[in-house]
Amino acid sequence: MVQDPAEERKHRSPSYREVTDLGEIEADAYIVATGSSPKRLPIEGSDRAIEAIDYLLDRKKVGNRVVIIGGGLTGCEIAYDLKRKGKEPIIVERLNDLITTPNLCLANSSFLRDYFKANDVPVYLETSCKQIADDHVVIIDKENNETEIPCDSVIVSIGYDPKPLAKKDKNIYLVGDADKVGNLRSAIWGAWKIAMEI
Repeated sequence: MVQDPAEERKHRSPSYREVTDLGEIEADAYIVATGSSPKRLPIEGSDRAIEAIDYLLDRKKVGNRVVIIGGGLTGCEIAYDLKRKGKEPIIVERLNDLITTPNLCLANSSFLRDYFKANDVPVYLETSCKQIADDHVVIIDKENNETEIPCDSVIVSIGYDPKPLAKKDKNIYLVGDADKVGNLRSAIWGAWKIAMEI
């Protein structure tokens, strides 16, 4: 069973303690890197879906036919992973293209698009999910046509919202997803810039 990362740190580090208020620690500067939380899908049956992070951390198992709601980088990487494991991913994306993440390496996004096409992974663009049931989802396209897609599992990957412990201030710096949801590169560059400022 996969343990919560915060719980693992508690056991590894004898000096670990959770901070819920920066006022608990006296410092000249604070770098807050508390990450983000997943956006919620406000539709009927959303409680039946698996959050992308829970699938990625191996906290949740999925069936054979899996609908992924959200065709951004994370959703597409999950679809790629599922296909390589012999499962049947289906991507539902509300925009008119997959992986519209800014500053992403073109080779990565092009590879994923080509992989899905070459391996007949169904992709529904300009389509949103209307309902999640036990054994299917109901999707709706831009012309308001509804389609029922049978599936065993549903993974939601519609993005994240920053979750900072404190607001930016003269000596409080936000880095990574706590400031603006991005990727590993933007988090590293952001941290470097803050370190240079301090």
